[in-house]
Amino acid sequence: MRIRKLYPYMFLLLGGLIYVLMPGPLTAAAMAPDPNFVERPRTEFKTPFAFTPFTEDLPIPPVVQPVAPFAAQCGFDLPQGMSLMEPKFYEVVIREATVQIIPGVDTVIWGYDGQYPGPTFKAYHNEPAIVRFHNDLDVTAIVHNHGAHVAALSDGSASLHPERLILPGEFRDFCYPNIAPVDPETGVQDMSDFGSTQWYHDHAHLPDVDLGITGQNVYMGLAGYYLLFDQLEQGLIAGGVLPAEKFDIPIVLQDRVFAADGSLLYDPDADNFAGVLGDVFVINGKAQPKLNVERRKYRFRILNGSNARFWELRLSDENMKFVQIGNDSWLLGEAVAPVSVALDGKRPNTIHLTPAERADVVIDFRDAPDEVFLENIVVHDDGRRPASIARSGTPVLKFVVMGPRVEHDVTVDVGTPLRPHTAIREDEIVRTRVIEFERKGGLWAVNGRFFDPHRDDANPEPGTAERWILRNVGGGWAHPIHIHLEAQQIQSLSRRELAPQERFKKDTVRLESNEEAVVFIKFRTFTGRYVFHCHNIEHEDMAMMGVINVGGEPQTPEELRRLEEELEAAQERRRALEEAGKL
Repeated sequence: MRIRKLYPYMFLLLGGLIYVLMPGPLTAAAMAPDPNFVERPRTEFKTPFAFTPFTEDLPIPPVVQPVAPFAAQCGFDLPQGMSLMEPKFYEVVIREATVQIIPGVDTVIWGYDGQYPGPTFKAYHNEPAIVRFHNDLDVTAIVHNHGAHVAALSDGSASLHPERLILPGEFRDFCYPNIAPVDPETGVQDMSDFGSTQWYHDHAHLPDVDLGITGQNVYMGLAGYYLLFDQLEQGLIAGGVLPAEKFDIPIVLQDRVFAADGSLLYDPDADNFAGVLGDVFVINGKAQPKLNVERRKYRFRILNGSNARFWELRLSDENMKFVQIGNDSWLLGEAVAPVSVALDGKRPNTIHLTPAERADVVIDFRDAPDEVFLENIVVHDDGRRPASIARSGTPVLKFVVMGPRVEHDVTVDVGTPLRPHTAIREDEIVRTRVIEFERKGGLWAVNGRFFDPHRDDANPEPGTAERWILRNVGGGWAHPIHIHLEAQQIQSLSRRELAPQERFKKDTVRLESNEEAVVFIKFRTFTGRYVFHCHNIEHEDMAMMGVINVGGEPQTPEELRRLEEELEAAQERRRALEEAGKL
């Protein structure tokens, strides 16, 4: 194969040399930045195949079906006294397959059950899923359910729990309770934070050294949807507010480069691990496909599944509008008209997505022309950040609109109430943390320190809310920051205003160059160690991440003293609000 496979080794720029990882820990001294490090010019690859777009149908991933129960090797670690329904059991095999992404060109992929993208999970509130993932590749893997509220050992953070890695020829079980976060005072689930559109993907990192192969594994195809439903969302569907399942379509946006033999070309070292970009736009595993639609409203759960590419989507007919009903893992409080807010201004009726972000949207085709295109208008030719906006755009998916206009269609529109949103209040905040992301000598650092999987970078108290100030001090780089376990509520951005769809919940927060985001987070249900990291996957692989230990002890007397002071200040703020009659 022409792809530069990195699973036997990982190239690192250390001391100006190519360093081949061997068994054993990488010391802090070894990770020290080289003062003579120089960023090399990026290498640009070109796919050698020409093809006619919009000739292949958009594939719709099949739904994973349950299997007979087995003896599970994982646990749910639920709060004492909490009970759920009987779990459903699933088995998925991670294996190689040959597919045609470009028409007429055979390409080897790695897929969940050999499919690209992987099959879709459909799960229901309080009905746990136990999934056994078998690894039939010759590559180490692990699975992260992105956006899930799960116990630490089922979170898929290989750097913290290397025993959860799925070695070739082995399997691991993952327990997903499919619950909302539990209020520590009442013991009741906060359904405001119950998920809707999650996705699962590889998250493999090498033990001890924590230098990853996630980028390679995802690039080869290891990603799929994990959808959640509860009585509220099912009621919106049954009541004719949201489209039915038949008209609920997942869309995974990716980009790939192909070698002359049809194989996927992945070489992050050629671009200084800035971020791998492809020159072929791939939607649900097909290069620029088409989708036949009726003249009615459709729901599209759009995922930016690219390693590094930023996308901004618009419809080719300016009279057609997006109605956004969900953002990342959650339904919004109410449907909104999306706006892309960037450093160069605001663009109504477009959807800006950084890697890992999702937009759950409804498109009304009742009065559409016979052909409509979904276009990407971002010019992104450097992994560090997008360059500009293209006025013409690139069509990536063709909608072929057919049949008569459907009358009495679903009613969702801008302003339609969806999932009631519970905001984290200022008086709930017990601690403020500053998290700075920077590049030092060609490596990534968080708060001035290189990643250490054995060190806790934050140790929130269970049941408390914190203010995190996320700062990008890395100069000309943009970073999508993903925090595992809990939703984040963005309070402010330093260089742009919040878009309407960003005012509820997020699990991935875009940081523009030299930008600061203030977010509130509440830590509930589970204790243990989780990660936060950049979701430009090449940055993640190069250890741009930190560790959260929920319930972990402060590691220094200074941390303990500061925590006590901030708890006292929070209590004083709450007393003042109570006295003023504001609570």
